[in-house]
Formats: sequence, structure tokens, C-alpha cells
Amino acid sequence: MKVPFNDLSRIHNPIKNNVLSKFSKVIDKNDFILNNDVNTFEKNFSKYTNQKYSISCANGTDAIELILRGLGIGKNDEVIVPVNTYIATSFAVDNVGAKPVFVDNDQYYLINIEKIKEKINKNTKAIIGVNLYGQMCNVKELKKLCKDYNLYFIEDAAQAHGATQSSLNIGDNSIAASYSFYPGKNLGAWGDGGIVTTNSYSLYKKLFKIRNFGSEIKYYHEMKGVNTKLQPIQAILLNEKLKYIDQWNNERRGIAETYLDAFDGIKKLKLPKKYFSNTHVWHLFVIEVANRNKFIAHCKDNNIETGIHYPYPIIKQKAYKDHFQNKEVFEESFSQYYKLVTLPVFPKMQKKEVTHVINTVKNYFK
Repeated sequence: MKVPFNDLSRIHNPIKNNVLSKFSKVIDKNDFILNNDVNTFEKNFSKYTNQKYSISCANGTDAIELILRGLGIGKNDEVIVPVNTYIATSFAVDNVGAKPVFVDNDQYYLINIEKIKEKINKNTKAIIGVNLYGQMCNVKELKKLCKDYNLYFIEDAAQAHGATQSSLNIGDNSIAASYSFYPGKNLGAWGDGGIVTTNSYSLYKKLFKIRNFGSEIKYYHEMKGVNTKLQPIQAILLNEKLKYIDQWNNERRGIAETYLDAFDGIKKLKLPKKYFSNTHVWHLFVIEVANRNKFIAHCKDNNIETGIHYPYPIIKQKAYKDHFQNKEVFEESFSQYYKLVTLPVFPKMQKKEVTHVINTVKNYFK
């Protein structure tokens, strides 16, 4: 049996005709830029995330950049980010002219709050907490830390659509949150897309202008801005998929819990931990295996696709070769990077596929 890492066709096929039918009307109207479909999706996403305002854009990286620009963060400023994240998080900081300052992660693969204070200085303006692999970081503590040091707290929620912590939604404790709609995300587009949520009206008004050349009224530009817009076809699709996101997250959760139960007790396999009161949405099910290449080869021999998130850590990327000249050591990240393997977890994954993954993993550790 072949088990794909993900199969988007299983969730797209049932809704495809309806989405294309709606988009054909957009084509007939020649209404392609920030149309009513985009506005409707922004309103619906605000309702779903329980945030007052949403500003869509072209991708998740742009979403982070918009927040930073809206907060006036730029040259000579520093922004603290976790070293264990997709590189888009730090690139967004670079792209506005600021400097990303990296912090090691904890046992949950999230930013280690205990190690943040030593990185704060007079140039620090914000902390980006990445809600990685499907669960939220410690937003209460990060909010408190930012308040103590007069910093902005920003959430990167690209991998956590629908995640909660106790009674808190993403964005409740931060000035703003960014999301990605890259195709493989829990809520993904047929291409790319992004969005910012916030409860700050003043920030919303700034971002509304910045994303469209600094303009609210065509040909009148109140500030410098960029060109980053969500396309109507993506808005129509995302509006349709938003109806099913909770169902799909529950399916992910069920598969992950089945894995956790099945693999419990395997000493040479380190399982992911859920951070205390988090409602995990399991964008990725990441495990640690000592001999990763051998394990991946075993899965491949059994027709199971796996992933690595991430195979080349930021501190090893050529793009940052000059950034780490002081040879800073990120102990937790270093101990994890070369062991991480991601197992398939996706909506409409069949029970027999889950069973095949479980049996294959168990056979490896016999």
C-alpha cells in the first residue's frame, strides 16, 4: 500500500466544481482585484478566529512584513524569532530592514521563553512567537514578557489555523497574528495567500493602506506601501474550505492521537508533546529518530512518504552565513535537527493507511 505525505485532491475534489462555478462569475464580471469575495473571506476569517479585523495579502511572508511595517519596525531595529521555524519568519524581518535575533527552542519545538531575556537590548522592538507544527506557544508568558520590556508581541500562525490555548484564540494576546494559505496548510489555497488578524483598529487601518500602495482611495497615496493582494479565486476557495476546517482539524487530531497511543512505549522513538492546555491542530506530526536516513529509507521501502521539518536549519543556511559568525550554539535545536522526521497526517487519510504507517514504524523498532 502507498501512503502519500498529503493528498489535497481528497478535500478538493468534492468542492472543486462549486468553487470554479463561482469563479466563472468573477471572470464574467472582470472583477479581479480586492473584490467582494476577498472582502467576504476577510470578514468570515475574522469571525472564525474571533478577531475584529482581517487584512488579506499574497502570502504568509507578506503578512508578517505587513505587521512589521505597520508597527514602524525597520532599520536598526531587532526582532526576536525562534531559530526553529521556516525561514520565511526571519526573512520577513530582514525584508523590512530589521535584524532577526534567534532564540533556541524548548522541548515542544517552540520558542524557549527562558532564553529570550538575554537577547533583549535597546534595539529590540518585537518578539515573534511561532505557533509551530499546529500548536500555540506560551502566549500568556510572551505577552507578559513583552509588556515588561515594552515590546510588541506578534504571532506567526502559518501552521496553526484553528488552534487554541485554554480559552484563548490566536491573536487574543498579541498585537497581530499572521497566517499563510500555502496549499499544504490546514487551510490552504490553490496557489498562495496570507492574512493578518488584529484587534487594533489603528493597525488595521494602516495595514489596509500599506498592502495596496499606501492607498485607501485609488490614486491617492497617504503613505509608502507595497503591492500584496489575495486573488479572488483563492478567496472563493478559502471561503468554501473554511466551512470544513474544524472537521478537517478533528480528523488530523484523531490520526495524531492514534499514532501517540500506538507508539507509546517505543523507547528509541521520541514523540511530540502537546503544550499543557493547547488544542493542537496537528499541521505536522514530527518525531525524533536517531538514524533518520535509515528510518526514512525503511518507510520508503514500505511505500510511505515522509517529510523533514526542517532538513537545513536556519543557522546552517548560506543566506545567514555572516549572521552567526560568533558561533552561537543552540543546544536544543542542534540536538533535534538531525533526528526530525514527519509522518503523514492529513484529512481523509484512510484508516488502513494509518494502520500501515503504524505497523511500518513498529516493525522498524523491533
